[in-house]
Amino acid sequence: MAYWCLHSLDLLGHFDDGGGTGGAKKTKEEEGGYDAMRDVEEMQKGHLLRRIVSTLEHCWMDVALEFDADDAAGDARLERLHREQKGGGSNNGEGMSSGGKKALSITGGGFGGGPHQMPHCAPTYAAVLSLAIVSALGLERPVGHPYREAGRRAMEVLTRRRLQLYAFFLTLREEHEGGQRTAFRMQHDGEIDVRASYCILAPCHLMGLLDESNDNNNDTDKGAANSDEGRNTANNPLLSPSIPRYIASCQTFEGGFGAEPHNEAHGGYTFCALAALRILGSVPTIDVGALSSWLARRQMGYEGGFQGRTNKLVDGCYSFWQGGAVAVLDGWYDEDGGGDGDDATNATDNELSFDEVMLQRYILLCAQDVNGGLRDKPSKPKDFYHSCYNLSGLSVAQHALEPWPPSSSMEETVAGEDGRGEEKYNRLFGDINVNIVGRTDPLINIRVERVRFMRSQRFVS
Repeated sequence: MAYWCLHSLDLLGHFDDGGGTGGAKKTKEEEGGYDAMRDVEEMQKGHLLRRIVSTLEHCWMDVALEFDADDAAGDARLERLHREQKGGGSNNGEGMSSGGKKALSITGGGFGGGPHQMPHCAPTYAAVLSLAIVSALGLERPVGHPYREAGRRAMEVLTRRRLQLYAFFLTLREEHEGGQRTAFRMQHDGEIDVRASYCILAPCHLMGLLDESNDNNNDTDKGAANSDEGRNTANNPLLSPSIPRYIASCQTFEGGFGAEPHNEAHGGYTFCALAALRILGSVPTIDVGALSSWLARRQMGYEGGFQGRTNKLVDGCYSFWQGGAVAVLDGWYDEDGGGDGDDATNATDNELSFDEVMLQRYILLCAQDVNGGLRDKPSKPKDFYHSCYNLSGLSVAQHALEPWPPSSSMEETVAGEDGRGEEKYNRLFGDINVNIVGRTDPLINIRVERVRFMRSQRFVS
């Protein structure tokens, strides 16, 4: 819930210095000098951000974890976490496992859906993304700004918990076929599906847990964390080739992905599978042509929105799950690795391969409630979930594709007098002065500025 609301507000420009939605940002001097009410509003927003961080802190739950000492010996992050906890006076140490092997005891953990709830991949994903949004909003402001303290606290939580999250994620692995394929559970003793793979890999990408350079103490190039150059697949279990092999096994005869092998293709699981493969750099392991064809058939010609499965009705939330998957695939095609060989004809030149105007029309005219909020379809009630993913889909449809991952060295767009500036847009529907929302990262689904900020950080526990 916190993520849905926070991301929606961020896309709408609620926390931007200029206040409004999509238009050009103006300084206080340009708007006629000092505005006391704006200061009050910023203080209220800063208080809201601090309360969000406090709520998420209370949703954290420690979990006692046990690793085979020999298996953990080559994992620098586990060894570092063990040393920190042992040196901090905890009871963690080496002992014997139930199988008679030397064991390493570590306190890991994750976020639950509420206080005192079991750690689960879905709320953990949402919590990390929420903390990333608050961190960027606060720490990119000057000292003394009302958002600054919330940003500092959010980054402190991420820095303190990231290695515990890493350890928790490792214990959710489930190997198949003698280790040839590796899936993840959503929680301990929970279900196995491709949501877990994505909900683990996306936060790890944000926190640099897929990049060896981010945990080195020497001063290495920060840009290395934004590419595969900073990755060491041999020493990081989360980069094992068995993970994309399992995800690929979930692709169906239709071309989309099911929750697990032999399930029906579904928009939400398809996005999770494709985004996870893109993070791992393993998109070529699947039948890309079949996936592209399946996605193309999910946009309905009359309504303009997307359906989630074959022979189902349009639903506003699939504006992102299906539309975002198209953006991820089109972006991959446009990059050097995606346009080679027979797939070269599928390159889209930074354009989306669905009808972006029709999707915007459905979201703005059919999914939008006249009293505020967004919904599945007309006659359905508005809710925070559909508001978040309708707005995310609207963002994908409005903004032209950019290279992924967004580089930390890329400068933010400065809006011009018309509010559009140097930003590149697709074809737009309606009044561009009020309809434009912020640019979301199509893989992570927070604003690209927040992703750039997080990927530029050096996490030192």
